[in-house]
Amino acid sequence: MSALGALLPNGGFSFVVFSSPTFLFIFLPVTLLVYHAIPVRSRGRNAWLLVASVLFFLWGAGSAILAILFVALSSFGGAYIAWRLVRRQRPNHADGEPRKISIPSFVTLLIVAVPLVAFKYVPQIATLEIPRISSTLTNIGANTWALPLGISFFTFHALSFVIDSARAGRPLTTSFPSYLLYLFVFPHQIAGPIVRYSEIGAQITAVRRITARQMGYGITRFTWGLAKKVLIADNCGVVANAMFDNAANPTLMSGTGAWLGAVAYALQIYFDFSGYSDMAIGLAQMFGFRFPENFRSPYTAGNITDFWRRWHITLTKWFRDYVYIPLGGNRRGVWVEYGALLLVFFLTSLWHGALAGFLIWGGLHSLALLGERITGLRNVRASVVPRRVLTLVFVIVTWVPFRALQVQPTVDIWQAMLGGPWDFVSPVLFVTLTPFTITALVVGALSFCMPSQRTGFETVFGRSAPDTLNAFRWRTALLLVPLALIVTLAMVLQSDFSPFLYFQF
Repeated sequence: MSALGALLPNGGFSFVVFSSPTFLFIFLPVTLLVYHAIPVRSRGRNAWLLVASVLFFLWGAGSAILAILFVALSSFGGAYIAWRLVRRQRPNHADGEPRKISIPSFVTLLIVAVPLVAFKYVPQIATLEIPRISSTLTNIGANTWALPLGISFFTFHALSFVIDSARAGRPLTTSFPSYLLYLFVFPHQIAGPIVRYSEIGAQITAVRRITARQMGYGITRFTWGLAKKVLIADNCGVVANAMFDNAANPTLMSGTGAWLGAVAYALQIYFDFSGYSDMAIGLAQMFGFRFPENFRSPYTAGNITDFWRRWHITLTKWFRDYVYIPLGGNRRGVWVEYGALLLVFFLTSLWHGALAGFLIWGGLHSLALLGERITGLRNVRASVVPRRVLTLVFVIVTWVPFRALQVQPTVDIWQAMLGGPWDFVSPVLFVTLTPFTITALVVGALSFCMPSQRTGFETVFGRSAPDTLNAFRWRTALLLVPLALIVTLAMVLQSDFSPFLYFQF
């Protein structure tokens, strides 16, 4: 990830990692204690949570907080101004009547997206070998701009607020503090899940009573995600990094190593990102919020269409509701449907970055989705095991360009995956395959063969919604959570700092 790594902020970056000692032993306990010490009906709870969230981002990103403040002011103010302008132009339309996106709302969307384009895409364009463009951008220092933490996530939050406000015919809220809390609240601030204001707006203004059962669920879900990140993702990352870093060296890269590296990265990115989502959902529950699920056993999918119903669910729904359906979806004929699908996955690729690897990854997935629609394979229900195996192999192979970022290392690894040699004599494998990494790979691989209708959390602790908790297995939690916390915290204290992969997006 070196090309994007240069864009990441420095300073107190490790502070905002949920698996860092500073967060676990200082920030989280202090924030929780003060929050629950404030009377339930007091507005001070929201005020304290907002202050803590601002400090969380400020400490981790420093002056980059100006970017999220710009997004907050432009989206909130723009949604309000657009509403007032539309009311003046169409006085006979009552507030709250569903409306299409007006020109003022569209202009607001463009303004809100300015930091995302400036900080995320302009520096990447500056690295391209297009002499006139790259030299111009380099002269203004664009290739050295630091990427604000979580810029894609908080920008998409703000864009959804503007669009939903325009569609509703009125701003979803006229309380700027409530809107700031929505954008800044630290559990989802850096890497999602993408939460819409309509999903938690009522929770922000409501009296949030947190029962012992809810707190227990939150702690269990947070610990589950922490263990996924520290025990599995980070150890799988050791193997993946070694393989991808040596992609161009034929004496170190074998076919076995290439496949092992690809599998290790597939496990790393899944357990890293889904681990963050679990931790975010658990943290939110501790403060009385309910966040939507973001992953549902994606590696058990029977086809690529099913995979995208399970992987990064909130992003998939975002593009479905704000791009695919407005363009016509499947209501205006197959050509419009196919065109909208290709555009959505082009934008999904760009959401991760304007680098060749992301575009190759998104292009392959879009072609697979298109092929499943044309042939009807997405509706096939027979031959479950072969379909799951083929889907898994496709997903693992296409993670290669996503991780490699550029064309040449992608080709090198794919060639090794196809051409061998097939042995375990590579010195890289001897160094990276330790008891810790082997255990992580084996345990992580269980995600390939688990029941497709349940997540790993539901398999262990019971299928249960955070607002009911009827089927939550408390005895299992009481047995496993303390043990998992002890082991995981011991690993945190002795291991090097490891940021979440999706912090770069």
